[in-house]
Amino acid sequence: MANKRSDEEAMASRTFVSAFARGLAAIEAFGPENRTMTVADMAENLGVDRAVARRLLLTLVQLGYAHVHNRRFELTTKVLRLANSFLASAGLGTSLQPILDGAARRIGETVSLSVLDETDVVFVARSDVPGRRLSYVVTAGMRLPAFTAASGRVLLAQRPFAEVHALLARTQIKRLTRRTILNKREIMAQIGRARNDGYSINDQEIEDGVVSISLPVFNRSAVAVAAINASSGIARANDARLKGEVKQQLGLAAEELARMLP
Repeated sequence: MANKRSDEEAMASRTFVSAFARGLAAIEAFGPENRTMTVADMAENLGVDRAVARRLLLTLVQLGYAHVHNRRFELTTKVLRLANSFLASAGLGTSLQPILDGAARRIGETVSLSVLDETDVVFVARSDVPGRRLSYVVTAGMRLPAFTAASGRVLLAQRPFAEVHALLARTQIKRLTRRTILNKREIMAQIGRARNDGYSINDQEIEDGVVSISLPVFNRSAVAVAAINASSGIARANDARLKGEVKQQLGLAAEELARMLP
């Protein structure tokens, strides 16, 4: 038994590149709460010594994925190339933006595309309408809690409920506004409603004064690979408009995207 375990460990060491894994972990360490970090911050975040953290950060700088100012490191827009690689491999590529631009123009609101990553949704692309900026601006690479965001709920609704329950059980739901739903039974009800309705609406749970609606985007195998979302100020988008005009236009854009997917 001991020899078998040693063989498995030796195989793992030949197939797992620790330095590469640490580099990816260093990129993932940045986020809304860690937009800039010192070497000490990175060391604490990754659980490594400062010398290792320093080498990781300086490597990102040399590759152009980060820059440093006053000893604080911050990611650059080059990181978005990783998202672009994902979009290309998913069959979206450069054809994605015109579809989002068209939907945003017809709706008159910000339209974005996001994917599910464990307990977060990650926004991979967006289109803004000139003069219609929101106080809460969605940017490419931005993460939001999946159980709170409309796009997260509509994507979780496509997963087996047992899997969603297990994920929710080990997730801490944080209050972002006074309207954020914290009760896990009510959150599951929202996800169930999204499964039945085919869309999800978020009413100021992420940001005061901002509402949004999300629909899933399916590939040819009927797998939900992304969510398309429109965000608006409450003065411009009441419930009737969201469920009518906005939902219809997002649905048309989702169908366009689906035709592009393998």
